[in-house]
Amino acid sequence: MAAGTTSSSNDAATASAHRPGWAGFSSTTRTWFLGAFPTGPTTVQERAWAAIGRGENALVIAPTGSGKTLASFLSAIDRLGRLDAGEEARERPEPTDGVRVLYISPLKALGADVERNLRRPLAGIAAVGPTRPISVGVRSGDTPARERRRLRSHPPSILITTPESLYLMLTSAVRETLRTVETVIVDEIHSFAGSKRGTHLAVSLERLDDLLERPAQRIGLSATVSPPQEVARFLGGPHPVTIIADDGRATPEVTVAVPVENMARIPAISDRRTRMERALAAPASAGGGCGAQPSGLGRAGFSQAWRSDKALGRAMAAGRADGPGAGVPARVSASIWPHLENAILDQVLTHRTTLVFVNSRGACERLTAHLNEAYAARLGTAAPTPQAPVHRESWEMGTGSHTEALAAGAPVIAKAHHGSVSKEQRLGVERELAAGELRCVVATASLELGIDIGSVDLVLQVAPPPSVAAGLQRVGRAEHRVGGRPRGVIYPVERTHLVDAAVAAEGMRAGAIERTELASNALDVLAQQTVAAVSVAEGLTADAWFSTVTRSAPYSSLPRSAFDSVLELLAGGFASADLADFSPRIVWDRATGELSARPSTQRLAVASSGTIPDRGMFPVVLPEGAQDAGRRRVGELDEEMVHESSPGDVITLGTSSWRIRQITGDRVVVDPAEGRSARLPFWKGEGLGRPAATGLAKGVFLREAQASLPAQAGAGESEGERALRHRLTEAGLDDHARANLLALLREQYRATGALPTDETLVLERYEDESGSWRVIVHSTLGRRVHEPWAMAIRERVYQLLGVRPQTIVADDGIVLQIPPVEGGLPGAGLITFDAAEISSLVRSRIETTALFAARFRECAARALLMPAARPGRRTPLWLQRVKAGQLLEASRQFQDFPVSVEAARECLQQYYDLPALTDLMERLASGRVRVVEAVTSEPSPFAHPLLFGYASTLIYQEDLPHAERRAQLLSLDPKALDALLGDGGVAELLDDEVLAQVEAELQHLAPGRRVRADAERIADLLRELGPLSAAELAERCTDVDQRDPGEDARAYGADGAGGDVERAVEHSVGQAVERETEHTVERALAELAGARRATTVRVGGRELWARVEDVPALRRALGAEVPDWALERVGAGGAVERRAAARSPLNDLLLRYARTHTTVTPQRVARAFGLGAAEAEGALAELAGAGSLVDLGAAGWMEPAALARVRHRSLARARAAIAPAPPAALQRLVLERAGLDEPGGGVDTLAQALAALEGVWLPAGLWESVVLPARVADYRPAMLDELIAAGEVVWQARPGEESASGQKGSGRTGPGERGSATPARADDDVALGEIAFFPTDSALAPVVGDALAWAGPRTEQDGDLSEEDTEDERWRQVREGAATGRSFEPVRRSLEPAPKAHRAPARRVRSRRSRRTMVAMPQTGGQTASGRLSSVLSSTSWVRISAAPASAEERAIAEVESLLDRYGVVSRDVALAFGGAGGLVPLMPVLRRMEDTGAVLRGGFVEGLGPAQFAERETVDRLRFLGQEPAGARGSGTGIVLDLKDPACLVGRGPAWPEPALPAGIGKVGLKGEEEGAPQRRRGASVVLIDGAPVLYASDSLKVLISYTSEREVLTRALSALATARQGALAREGSPPGRHRTVVESLNGVSALDRTVSDLLRQAGFVSDPRGMRLAVGPYGASFSR
Repeated sequence: MAAGTTSSSNDAATASAHRPGWAGFSSTTRTWFLGAFPTGPTTVQERAWAAIGRGENALVIAPTGSGKTLASFLSAIDRLGRLDAGEEARERPEPTDGVRVLYISPLKALGADVERNLRRPLAGIAAVGPTRPISVGVRSGDTPARERRRLRSHPPSILITTPESLYLMLTSAVRETLRTVETVIVDEIHSFAGSKRGTHLAVSLERLDDLLERPAQRIGLSATVSPPQEVARFLGGPHPVTIIADDGRATPEVTVAVPVENMARIPAISDRRTRMERALAAPASAGGGCGAQPSGLGRAGFSQAWRSDKALGRAMAAGRADGPGAGVPARVSASIWPHLENAILDQVLTHRTTLVFVNSRGACERLTAHLNEAYAARLGTAAPTPQAPVHRESWEMGTGSHTEALAAGAPVIAKAHHGSVSKEQRLGVERELAAGELRCVVATASLELGIDIGSVDLVLQVAPPPSVAAGLQRVGRAEHRVGGRPRGVIYPVERTHLVDAAVAAEGMRAGAIERTELASNALDVLAQQTVAAVSVAEGLTADAWFSTVTRSAPYSSLPRSAFDSVLELLAGGFASADLADFSPRIVWDRATGELSARPSTQRLAVASSGTIPDRGMFPVVLPEGAQDAGRRRVGELDEEMVHESSPGDVITLGTSSWRIRQITGDRVVVDPAEGRSARLPFWKGEGLGRPAATGLAKGVFLREAQASLPAQAGAGESEGERALRHRLTEAGLDDHARANLLALLREQYRATGALPTDETLVLERYEDESGSWRVIVHSTLGRRVHEPWAMAIRERVYQLLGVRPQTIVADDGIVLQIPPVEGGLPGAGLITFDAAEISSLVRSRIETTALFAARFRECAARALLMPAARPGRRTPLWLQRVKAGQLLEASRQFQDFPVSVEAARECLQQYYDLPALTDLMERLASGRVRVVEAVTSEPSPFAHPLLFGYASTLIYQEDLPHAERRAQLLSLDPKALDALLGDGGVAELLDDEVLAQVEAELQHLAPGRRVRADAERIADLLRELGPLSAAELAERCTDVDQRDPGEDARAYGADGAGGDVERAVEHSVGQAVERETEHTVERALAELAGARRATTVRVGGRELWARVEDVPALRRALGAEVPDWALERVGAGGAVERRAAARSPLNDLLLRYARTHTTVTPQRVARAFGLGAAEAEGALAELAGAGSLVDLGAAGWMEPAALARVRHRSLARARAAIAPAPPAALQRLVLERAGLDEPGGGVDTLAQALAALEGVWLPAGLWESVVLPARVADYRPAMLDELIAAGEVVWQARPGEESASGQKGSGRTGPGERGSATPARADDDVALGEIAFFPTDSALAPVVGDALAWAGPRTEQDGDLSEEDTEDERWRQVREGAATGRSFEPVRRSLEPAPKAHRAPARRVRSRRSRRTMVAMPQTGGQTASGRLSSVLSSTSWVRISAAPASAEERAIAEVESLLDRYGVVSRDVALAFGGAGGLVPLMPVLRRMEDTGAVLRGGFVEGLGPAQFAERETVDRLRFLGQEPAGARGSGTGIVLDLKDPACLVGRGPAWPEPALPAGIGKVGLKGEEEGAPQRRRGASVVLIDGAPVLYASDSLKVLISYTSEREVLTRALSALATARQGALAREGSPPGRHRTVVESLNGVSALDRTVSDLLRQAGFVSDPRGMRLAVGPYGASFSR
């Protein structure tokens, strides 16, 4: 009899002592039931009991709340509790050991709920009369270890579990408690049947039957099943199933509601925060009781909504107060969400309990927070927030991604319930709702299934449900009782949602559930179940296991070849160098067919079980000890969400606010943050999209609706429209929904001439604002059809137009952006294909898609090929992707790698609907489907959501901050860097000791890397290392007791007397252990040979042991002698088939050899494999050309992973060997390279100084006043002009950070004073910002172009001047770096003070009101700004300049080399202070490559510069020498005075300022007021350096001095150097005497009038002044005396 059909009772049931069904129950059971349910059993319950009583497998299909769960349990309870005739007198009979009833729930929460609900019938029946005691237990992933041990020792009669826990029990010793199972109940079976989780469960049920004497009776329960026969086949497997369906189910009452009159013109309202602020300003309004009147944002009459944005703008401009709190500045929102949220709140307030369903976790959290805010605003209990908090993540979704703060203890009307909230919080929410303490719960699919949450009055669905089945499950939560009629309301969010909502409402009323398709022949699930079954079964054969697997419905058609390929994979048959690290999971004896476990098989099967993919979620937990009760877990967050968060952020999770305390590698630790504005979390999910069958139903609806629309606009309502309006009314659409839907359909019909239906495709196109074409394919078939279709369309566009279009796919169509092309765009031919052609194209391209890579990763994890490094701990998603990518590349060598086959099948059958796509192409070819083309001037209404998805994808998915950082890091082409920097010298960087250490580890010769000498470990060695001799294997093994021969001997000798006796004992013990190990290895090899898993081969004249899987490669590559039986096994199909383009057998052997050694040479390879040196060299070169090896030149070749390992350790050793130098040593080095320690003279010195300063941007006035005179002793402006005129140097300007009025923030430098950025009254249009000099041969230098004839001012005879020819425009080009002069004179003139205008003396004029004012008389004789500009432009000739033609790589290299030349060490602080934009980050690819090639070293060379420091070897040696100078010689050098703005000054730019100090006996150190903290880096401020260490700081006017030395003699020399430098600067300026009164007022806060301080200053050349000590300057700039 076929499964899924109604079966007759079996013989066992016929022979039962009591009648099946209700009449056969014991009187005790019937008495209790009638007392609990006076109306008696329902028809479905009676029919189910009858079938169950006859011992039949049964599928019970009935609505939620119809009592089907009780029906399935009550028969078992009656049977288990029934007393035999002789047991009536016994009070507590003992239960039978073992589980009798197994209940399988899809959710842990549902299982716990069923366990609670079972207490009532068990207690009630026991209270009626004597029964056998029935125990109930729950085992799931949350069950503590102690409880699991109790369940094993005392198994319950009824066990409630999940599919994953059942699998774990079958894979452990607990399976013995399941040998007594009689009944298996699978609840909510529809949630399993169509997924791999159901496939996994089906095999587990067959494994369970293998344990039993007779197959267990199976009972399936569901409210939504289609078709029932397919689900019955899934449930029963090879056994027949009786289908019991409720024919009299109540039709759900489903309505579609829209909260606004016109969704195309949504009324503009104030945003959330404004509404809350206004609510706070108003007295509390009506309470939140059930009878409260709707307020705030109802459909009409609310005071804060306007008909349009213009009306709102007029109201705001007029200052109209619309209600309380109107004085608050308003921010506007034209979204439907505020209207929607308040409509939902009105529904919640008018019902006792409401359940709101949404389709995503992010929407769940957002809607919950907004409902609570709106409720708090109505009550006036929101916490006032004077300023909105600013989060780093404000780029994501603006204010919509944050919650407003609520007052502590504010009433909460709604709570969130979804899978990322902890189990404890979800349970608490369910209890509050069931008890009536909570009015509303916002949930995802987590409450879709049958969890008991008490009586729910109403279900609201925000946005159409994902399927009709999901909609029925959700709406069925309302009136959850026998005979109740479910009620639900669907709220569309977008206009186009109206169509989906109408189709869903009609489908729910008609019960048109989507068809369930079983996930057949899933090879990844088969691999996991195979490993589990082999790990616990003794003597299991391949044939027996194949029989067990194919009994299950998903595997009933499994080909034996696919089954064998999975066994081959698990047994290590896919042998290659790339898979050498993959350890076989099982042992398969091909001769006998026996499957046996390896030592780690069971642990692997248990640690990585299940089919739910690991998304790398971060658990969110409370700190240790912070939880009051229960577990610490709060919930979980997406990996990307965590990466974009930081400690201190406040997030919302489960209605509560949490402050992130700590983010570790595997968890997020949070603290409660009640009443705080919080950021809403987001989760990146993958959806399958709309099924094609649902899309066809939508197409049929649109076709029938189109037939009812009038042919012309403006005509009155036709009979067809009235019929359509009546149909929509019957479907449950309210007035607003009907009006909006009809308007939408009319507008779309007028725009494109047709609606997309099941028989019509609409091809719309229009030109966007950029001139590109937007092509929109309107189709209702869903994303699963559109994804592969879009793949083919992209190829067609490329073939026809030669461009790659940007494509976005959605459920309702495809959007393409095509750049402007010559000629017209093709029409319907762009999207129509031959069915066979498109099928072949999609199949051939599937392996190149990102979808395939993602599916391959999940399939490999299910197949136990990617076990977690730490079971029970999260594995980062990026690490999973890396491992999966490596495995995918390795698998491409083979023709039918099972995981690749399964990933492709999953893509083509589950994520793509290729049959539906080919059917569409066939219908297009036959004319049953037509294509309507439409050219529109603007997007049609149906196109708007598609285009928004297109824009949001580009905005929010392509331009995320982490993507920007990744693009910045990877913006430099590695190949270009290799070509520019070279890779010579890599081998010289590799440390010999590290090479030996790594090779010993790779070869399992290092201590701790040797393996135990048993058969399985020997097999692993042969797999990883290739053929080895018995002696070589013994060298890599310990004995059976894990003793290392050398270590054991040394340990024994350490206790001896020493000397010769000790050495003799050590030698003898070592020999004994070695002999024992050799014997053990020989026995292990004999065992492997007996099992035909290993054999001896002759390679290069040596007898070696090799795995049988390696025999074909050894024979083909080396011609090795192998036994005949090994070849026979290969001929019998034991070998796997490789692709034609796969690596050759010889290259594969050599690559495995290279991966287990460090440096390989042709001679070394020739000796190992018995090859000629030339042949070995050719093979190695071929592998290097393919990228599998790295050529190290004369040193040989190395595998990239081994090279990275050796290089990393070598660099680490080099870094550790370098002791950091003090910061003073680096400062001395910089002074040496800048020539500041011994300034030279002449033009050549100036040229060298400018070359060292290439690309350094400094304020224009700083170059000739500070920087160049400090480096060239006899500097004159003519020297610079000479170099510029000769073309050796070019200068370029750019707008500076400092304003033209002076140094920003200085507040000290006055107009015209020394060091000022611009002189007094310099015009902003004349002054330049920053200047940089470049040697013309530099890669950073701008390119000098044509000359510009700018000499002389224009006159009237020159004619009209265009805007480009005006002087302002010319000078703008100079300021922006587009032009430069042939001398530096224009810059000097622009910096000169403007000539002072003659001003008449001001006089005081007394007004009649006795107020005095100053009246300035007109100025005369001043130069205008235009005159000054003409003077500047006419001072030299001009040329155009353009950006350097260097590539980004060349520019980065030049910048790094410039920094290395100037500072010797490149670090984060140096790059930020003196490098380009971005600091060190853009330079890191160059620096890493230079480190790899040996050009620079990386380490901690200088104290205080951070961990990332790069320097050349010569620089490190020089730093070490400068830092090791004897202590007595320090402080004896001459003082060097540096301006703090000088590029050579490092103090405060990495190396910190030292603590202030004074010589003994001089005042008291106590900086006050302005002098507190670090010195200010202002223009004119300077520091005196002695031996590179800062000794004295001087402010720009010398008013404040700060000493950093306690040695009087050093301080005196510093003061003298400062005085000399200032006097020289004043002499160079030629300032007249008395112009600058430079007075020192304090030294370290001690007044300069203090005797001890004044004596010091007097020795340095200062004289007394009423305010302190004044710098003495002679008539010509020289000091009077010393």
